Amino acid sequence: MSFYKFGKKDILRNRIKAYPNNTFFVYSGSVYYNNRNYITGAYVNNVGHVDTGFLSLYELNIDRRFSDHTYEPNADTGVKAKIFPFITKDSSLNSFGTVSTTNFNQFAYGHVMTGTYPMSASIIRSGSEEDEPRARITALQNTLNYYKTLSPHYAYSSSVVPGCEKASQALSLISIPSIFYGSSMRKNSVKLNFYLSGTLVASCEDLYRNGELIQTSGTAYAQSKGSGSVAGVVLYNEGFVILTGSWPLTEETLDFGAASDKQGTWFDFAVGANDGADMVQPSASFSLSFQGISYIDTITMFADAPLGELNFSPNPTYTEHTGTFIGSATTSGSAGYFENNRRQLKNTISSSFYNYDAEFKRQTFISKIGIYDENKNLIAVANLSKPVKKLEDRDFTFKLKLDI
Repeated sequence: MSFYKFGKKDILRNRIKAYPNNTFFVYSGSVYYNNRNYITGAYVNNVGHVDTGFLSLYELNIDRRFSDHTYEPNADTGVKAKIFPFITKDSSLNSFGTVSTTNFNQFAYGHVMTGTYPMSASIIRSGSEEDEPRARITALQNTLNYYKTLSPHYAYSSSVVPGCEKASQALSLISIPSIFYGSSMRKNSVKLNFYLSGTLVASCEDLYRNGELIQTSGTAYAQSKGSGSVAGVVLYNEGFVILTGSWPLTEETLDFGAASDKQGTWFDFAVGANDGADMVQPSASFSLSFQGISYIDTITMFADAPLGELNFSPNPTYTEHTGTFIGSATTSGSAGYFENNRRQLKNTISSSFYNYDAEFKRQTFISKIGIYDENKNLIAVANLSKPVKKLEDRDFTFKLKLDI
């Protein structure tokens, strides 16, 4: 096997900045992500075991029947039909974050604590009517005040913006897990659409890249009430959308189930997004779209196959096993067993003419490239989709790319 060392210019390290598109559609208490529905497998109707609108973090237990899982870890009996996390209680006192101290102390040493997969995430809406408690908004107080230099609408409390009292005013918070956007949400990519019976009622966007969600379009009625007004703000780095727009968007009154009937506002946006709210009547639906910012570190390696090299193969089929040999094929004695190093090579060059042998040339086919560390430990293998013919008068450079 031939080893070649990468030169200083043979390895390039780059960082790719990607903008993944995300669209959530909320209708009748269900959330749909990028128009995806359930995928039916060979054994279960939902191969990912997560609801629509959710992403599976590690995509474990794909197309597995959970009903077949009867394994009891502490008795070490039953059938293991699914992947699950486990921790054995020992002197390190390691445990799952979901296990309370009281429950942990009840376990004996050697007890096996288990969890469940898949782990999943989706957007969550939480609405707070006027003067209702709002623990999550209170926790974001310092973050909101940090961004008020971008816009006064970020302020937790402000005399500049009429009615800006996030500790008491009616508002809704939409939480977006980072698995959907990566490092942050891209500015000037956030758009909210409010539909009623399939008709677009109003839209708002972050037009000025400062986090303000401004109503940009809609029905004549909605535009007459709030065209150009700020309906809320976006926390790009933290993954939150806060909606405070209280002007009416619909001429009709909407039935929110337990809540009293009222005209729809931006406060009502995404009702039913994992918030336990009742279905809105008449039929209302909502879409939230944005781009994320995701950084992907990549390593690009250039592997050279030089002229006049890599034209011999240890494959037994590379040498002649029949016909005339130069000397004996093998030599053996008390010192060992040796193959004849003057053994003839097989001519693998095909001729275009019938019953004619082409001129002999050393020829090999490169099908794989191995990457080794400084101790010659194999750490990666690049498989070529089609073997490449290597002749002595040909040189090649293979470009290998690895995403980290």
